[in-house]
Amino acid sequence: MTMTVLDEKKPSTTAPARQIVTTKRDSSVSVTHHNQLRPLHCAAQEYAWGRLGSSSTVALMKDAQAMQEDDDTFSVDEDKPYAELWLGTHPNGMSMVTVHKELQHGYDPNDEANNLKEKNKHSLLEYIQKDPALHMGDANETDLSFLLKVLSVRKVLSIQAHPDKQLAEKLHAEFPDIYQDPNHKPEMAIAMSDKVRAMCGFRPLKEIAQHLDEYPEFRAVLGPEIAQQIERMDEDPQMVRSTLQKMFKSYLEIPADDIQKNVDVMVARLQQTHRHNDLEKLILQLEQQFPGDCGIFAPLFFNIVELQYGEGLYIGANEPHAYISGEILECMACSDNVVRAGLTPKLKDVQTLVNMLTYKTCMPEIHSGITVDECTTRYQPPVRDFCVEVIYVEGGTEYEISDVASPSVILTTEGEASLKQDDICSLDVSFGSAAFCSANTKCKVVAGPYGVRLTRAFTNVFHTD
Repeated sequence: MTMTVLDEKKPSTTAPARQIVTTKRDSSVSVTHHNQLRPLHCAAQEYAWGRLGSSSTVALMKDAQAMQEDDDTFSVDEDKPYAELWLGTHPNGMSMVTVHKELQHGYDPNDEANNLKEKNKHSLLEYIQKDPALHMGDANETDLSFLLKVLSVRKVLSIQAHPDKQLAEKLHAEFPDIYQDPNHKPEMAIAMSDKVRAMCGFRPLKEIAQHLDEYPEFRAVLGPEIAQQIERMDEDPQMVRSTLQKMFKSYLEIPADDIQKNVDVMVARLQQTHRHNDLEKLILQLEQQFPGDCGIFAPLFFNIVELQYGEGLYIGANEPHAYISGEILECMACSDNVVRAGLTPKLKDVQTLVNMLTYKTCMPEIHSGITVDECTTRYQPPVRDFCVEVIYVEGGTEYEISDVASPSVILTTEGEASLKQDDICSLDVSFGSAAFCSANTKCKVVAGPYGVRLTRAFTNVFHTD
């Protein structure tokens, strides 16, 4: 990524500090050298479930960023998993920005203590908090409400859910070393490839009852009492919730030896046949990835969702889920709170997970986004924390990304372009490039010959409570 600063004018070192007249800006503002687009340097997470080496989109994007920045400290290791690329201000994966010292608001050449170090690279959070009215659009807001990620999934993620705000605050207060922030974590996944698969939410009781007949090992794990309750249950919501909670708790508390015995019997039985349906293929896949884990039975009571390219899935608080495979754009409230109970070597907080789930029994809704115009598709969840736009600009054409009353991050997922803001700056972007855009500022996309695809994440300014 290269950035050209146009018509640069250095501020006078004797000029008085700029006064903040209002705490909030709700309309388009002029772009200056203080609020122009900034290249982002993003953190890559090497979780065990990530795709290996250059088979991972995360690895390729991080490598592309390193080459664009002439950074020789990163190179792709073909034996390492590259799971997630983070764009945002979460402390577990803080994005960094580079700002020329002479272009900073409040820069004082005589104040060495406040000058930026390490080639002017510093945290995005620090950059925002130097002037929240300018960058956030509101002097009272000092941090991003959202976190954008790219996921490259090779092995199934843990069976997990994310707490609502009230529970997140409680967990953080009681177990701050485990739950390290007090925020909720609703999220949306958008498929970057075909056949993105996930487990999400409980199946209808009729389907679970059917699987009790088809998979005797599943019935043996649950025991006759719970199996009979499921088979006799009607669709009364209160009774359904109570029964599923009892089933899930009992299932997660079954001794490991009993789980292993029934897994072995089921796998041996399935391997005797050479033709397996998709559900059985998934069960065998999970057994290979996590031998003897209780989560191997999870596909028998969780919905299996498959997204095609461009389709989105919203996952609210307290809903169980686990991504299975694929390349995914994921946007969420800025949190890293996860309550796990299976398919993981990490801490399993069974009691918390059992108590927090909604136990809804329906297939999750798949979204194709809202068509804003000929270039932009918007994925708008029912929360204010985040919103996502996917923007495609055909080769050799131009498009203006509109201003919003929120800061945003922009990621290039295909092609190349120049992002221009009046005569202030021009930022050349290509695959893997990321940038921060201050609130209420516009940006013109001048697409390269083969077009460009961008993802923009920002606070959901369209949401009304």
